[in-house]
Amino acid sequence: MNINSGGQANHLHRFVFHGQVKSYFILCLVNLILSIVTFGIFIPWAWVRHQRYLAENSELNGMRFGYHGRGGTLLLSGVVLVLVLTGCSALLSLIHPQGATLGMLLFLLLLPVLVVKGLSYHASMTSFHQLRFGFHTSLLRAWWIMLGMPVLMTALLACLLMLLSSTLSISWGMDLLIAAIVLIGLIAFLGSGAIAGLVYSHWLDLIGKSVTLGHYAFNITISSRRCVKILLLALTIQLPFILAFFIILIYSLSRLVTGCLSGLCSESTIAMQISANIASIIIAYFVHLIGIVLSVAYIWAALRNHAINNLVLGNTLQFGSTLTFSGLAPRLLGLLFGSILTLGLAWPWLRIMLARYIATNTTVQGELDALALTQEEMPVQTGNKLCAVFIPTLPFI
Repeated sequence: MNINSGGQANHLHRFVFHGQVKSYFILCLVNLILSIVTFGIFIPWAWVRHQRYLAENSELNGMRFGYHGRGGTLLLSGVVLVLVLTGCSALLSLIHPQGATLGMLLFLLLLPVLVVKGLSYHASMTSFHQLRFGFHTSLLRAWWIMLGMPVLMTALLACLLMLLSSTLSISWGMDLLIAAIVLIGLIAFLGSGAIAGLVYSHWLDLIGKSVTLGHYAFNITISSRRCVKILLLALTIQLPFILAFFIILIYSLSRLVTGCLSGLCSESTIAMQISANIASIIIAYFVHLIGIVLSVAYIWAALRNHAINNLVLGNTLQFGSTLTFSGLAPRLLGLLFGSILTLGLAWPWLRIMLARYIATNTTVQGELDALALTQEEMPVQTGNKLCAVFIPTLPFI
């Protein structure tokens, strides 16, 4: 989707992130201390302070973003949610022996509606200059995309796998059991990737066409085929790391079992046998984590570029994203392992570096100065406030 031409092509505005390591480190430290001292009660305010810092340090064309949510609203929303869930479960328990289970099932059925209400609240609490964001969509469509579609497709895939496994066990017999298992695993692999890609593409389409900025509406064009391909490639990236993980793990466990069968595992030596293999087990999990991070880096760069490059605002502004796998993967690896090795001390610095990288590779092309940057204050619906504890995130964007 490309809406800019002629003179507008020269008006390229790049996002800038002004956050500093020192101020962000102090913010994270204070949030952590107050959350511990208050036994978690301060967490909603900590989250609001964090979001406000990120928003107020993000700039586009000399204008800053803002976040205006309140920790008290999030805390009240959480308390109301707990009380309602407890009350409904207790009431249903009086009617039916499985009342608690029915209460959780009812909550899951209503979860998409609550998430949409929460998303509407947090969008209205976010601003660019003097304009507030908004989120308006069909609750039925949101419910179908978030719950109905994935549950239905997962159930169909499960039925297909069960039917296939029973058919192969009868026609192929035990001689070709390994081939049958590999075939079923391959179908499960492809099916799960296809389901994730389809659901996520509809999520992107829902979000991109439901968000507003003041009186201006966003629009987006998403390719489901492209999203499915990205998810399948990301899963493929993980395969060698998963294989290495199991090889190292099986090798370590086999050494332990062999030692026990050889009579080396007594009460006095079992601890020594375990400690001798613990390093290999830790290495196996680190290898697995590396695979996950590399897969996430690919998904993040590919999906974000696809979505942002096809996003427009008011038919005049074209968004752009130029993230790369080679640029994002080292930063995510550093964020994970650097934070682990330094017990979290390096996390603020690494998080700021990641935010600056993402901002630098995000652009807006068009006449930003032509936007009417004033807006009347719109009251926030009570239902949205009560769902503020639901903090929806769109991964990889």
